[in-house]
Amino acid sequence: MGNRYINYNERKKKNAPKIKVLTKVMKKKLAGLFMIILVALALLGVVVLKNQTENGKKFEEIVLSHQNYSSRTIPYKRGDITDRNGNLLATSIKVYNVVLDAYIITQTDDGKYIEDTIKAVDECFEQVTADEIRTLLNDNSQSRYVLCDKLKKLRYEEIEKLEKILNDYENYPNVEGVWFEEEYKRMYPYGTLASSTIGFSSAGNAGVIGLEAYYNDVLNGTDGRKYGYLNEKNTMEPIVKEAKDGNSLISSIDINLQTIAEKYINKWVEDYNPKIVAVMLANPNTGEILAMADNNSMFDLNNPHDLTIRYTEEEIAAMTEEDRLNNLNKIWRNFCISDTYEAGSTIKPFTVAGALEDGKINTNLTFMCDGGEAYSSYIRCHKNSGHGVLNVEQALMNSCNDSLMQIAALQGKESFCKYQSIFGFGSKSGVDLPGEASCEGLLFDVSVMGETDLATNSFGQNFNVTAVQMVAGFSSLINGGNYYKPHVIKQEVNSKGGVVKNYDKELIKQTVTKETSDFIRQSMMNTVEGGTGKTAKVAGYKVGGKTGTAQHHDKTDNNYLLSFLGFAPYDNPQVVCYAIVDSPDVPDKGSSSYACKLFSAVMTEVLPYMNIFPTEEIEGGTDVNAGQTTTPENDVNNEESSGENTEEESTAPYEPSFDENIDPENPLIEENDEEIVEE
Repeated sequence: MGNRYINYNERKKKNAPKIKVLTKVMKKKLAGLFMIILVALALLGVVVLKNQTENGKKFEEIVLSHQNYSSRTIPYKRGDITDRNGNLLATSIKVYNVVLDAYIITQTDDGKYIEDTIKAVDECFEQVTADEIRTLLNDNSQSRYVLCDKLKKLRYEEIEKLEKILNDYENYPNVEGVWFEEEYKRMYPYGTLASSTIGFSSAGNAGVIGLEAYYNDVLNGTDGRKYGYLNEKNTMEPIVKEAKDGNSLISSIDINLQTIAEKYINKWVEDYNPKIVAVMLANPNTGEILAMADNNSMFDLNNPHDLTIRYTEEEIAAMTEEDRLNNLNKIWRNFCISDTYEAGSTIKPFTVAGALEDGKINTNLTFMCDGGEAYSSYIRCHKNSGHGVLNVEQALMNSCNDSLMQIAALQGKESFCKYQSIFGFGSKSGVDLPGEASCEGLLFDVSVMGETDLATNSFGQNFNVTAVQMVAGFSSLINGGNYYKPHVIKQEVNSKGGVVKNYDKELIKQTVTKETSDFIRQSMMNTVEGGTGKTAKVAGYKVGGKTGTAQHHDKTDNNYLLSFLGFAPYDNPQVVCYAIVDSPDVPDKGSSSYACKLFSAVMTEVLPYMNIFPTEEIEGGTDVNAGQTTTPENDVNNEESSGENTEEESTAPYEPSFDENIDPENPLIEENDEEIVEE
């Protein structure tokens, strides 16, 4: 027996499972597997964190969409736009849409909510009838969200009565299924004022033109949400994610200066029926644009798609959709930054400044004006009999084309083209508005510029500019040589008024030395005091500036773009004013006095408002009868047409064909040595 037990135990031991011992190799493999799992978990964590950061909002919406919850959007408020003094130019006001929950109203067993709810809505709003509400509910009986077109974008005072009814459960227990959806409506308190500069926004807070478009992302905020979901106790748990309002913008525009500019633009349109009247006001020491307007872009920002301001109902009805859009774009277009033109003699200070800077001339140099210069054809001065001997300052004062052609010849085309670029011609100024034209391709390249092209370019013909280029470049000529980037926005603030960003003056480059700037400023003052710009005088003030008369490409229409580019005060310029009058419907179409007197009228009101005090005695009192422009025959300060032929929007070599003699039946020049005439 004992042997049997021994043998049984031995057999049991032999059948027992074998115990495996972990070897060193196995331990290493296990440790490696563990590390791989740790790395994988770490990578998974990184991926989850990245997705949460980039797509957290999306995932939140997906999760919430699968829960039993209610959700309403809390709209953000788009930021305001103000003028430099805090006056609202654009703002957003809260409005309300009346929303009907047709399912709740109509699907109760006894229909007890229908009549009382319809009656309450009908009594509170005159613009909708009980029958219209009933039809709307019946047609959408399964919908939880029904909007009535007549009950959208209502002010609070319009919904206040219904809101009280909805909160009065004791007296109105059966008024149910009605709530208010909040949103914001963009409003422009001044209507047409600075319309193309401010711009407007469309549905969805999308800026269309102007500051509204350029700073769209700054003005827009982020919607919030109010929602609730059923918790484990089957009760609705409310959660609110607040909206983030957009930032507001403080502009450099002054509504009073803008109003002055637009007032005289409208007066000139009424008196002279020109194609274009435009005015720009800017601070030459900062680049800030103070006012900017033209007669073709004054439209109501609260109703920007209204074509009746320019077209008849019959004309509008005949338009295709494409025609309508093209015509609206013409109304919305900002002439001062988007349109190009030949500037005429307002370019002459730039020509002189470039030649002085490169040492090609000096201020004591004199030139003989005998009436014109011969190139491939004869290009005459505006004074056919000639001005005689003039120094550089007198050449500017008398706007002598002959002298300027000689100056440009001494300067040479390489230097001339270089300074065109330095002054900002042929490139965008960088102004913070959309749609700026650069004029690239509308200037001669040095490789193709001939002597005739250089000659006509010297007095502002045969190449194109924009108004903002002229104002920015001219500001540097009279402020000591500092070219500041033109801009319309001064400051960005958040919804609580805290400063987010200051848009300080931005010095781009030095165009000329102070010595050259002082000379140009002195010459411009003398141009007004005793030269071609006498009609631009402002009673009580020393001002400076340059006249311009640019002949159009089509010489048969005998129309001209008239302009005056000036500044005040003479000794310490605080404001630049650019006045443009294109193709006035007047007998003396080439008289720059129409632009000069526009400058004078505007500045007569601008300077006192800006607290720039008179420094001169006013003889015989102040007479600023802005609309009374003298005729060329009686105005010794009249500026005449240059007569140069140009190819607009072309950089091809250009060959003018002028007659040396003036057609006696259509004289362009006043042959009177006693008179100061121009171009």
